[in-house]
Amino acid sequence: MLTGMSRKFTPHLSKFIMYFLSGSTAAFADIGSYLLMLHIGVWYILASVISGIIGFFTAFLLHKYIVFQKKSKFLKHLRRYFMVDMVNLVIITVFLYALVDFWGIDPAIAKFVALTPVVLWNFFIYRFVVYV
Repeated sequence: MLTGMSRKFTPHLSKFIMYFLSGSTAAFADIGSYLLMLHIGVWYILASVISGIIGFFTAFLLHKYIVFQKKSKFLKHLRRYFMVDMVNLVIITVFLYALVDFWGIDPAIAKFVALTPVVLWNFFIYRFVVYV
């Protein structure tokens, strides 16, 4: 069973590594701006939304042009990427709110926790739904 899964995943490994590196850059832009806004006193929900927008544009451009190397269909890809990212933003924001307001987790730590599940499923959504 693992051999079969390995054969299906191996052709995507180099793209996944590039996705991970570009996603790390976008995450740095997202989380870095989030932490900066927290530091200057911006409400954590507003800071998360603004930083999510910064991360969105960073990730979209890196994924489109570096990872998946799609030079055409800019508006089509942007529209699909936007729809996926807005769903992700809602999920992250709800999860962040629950972690901070219900479970008392520090907003800085909660952002990392809220981002984790989204990162895991996005590669395949972008690869097979957005950039087709």
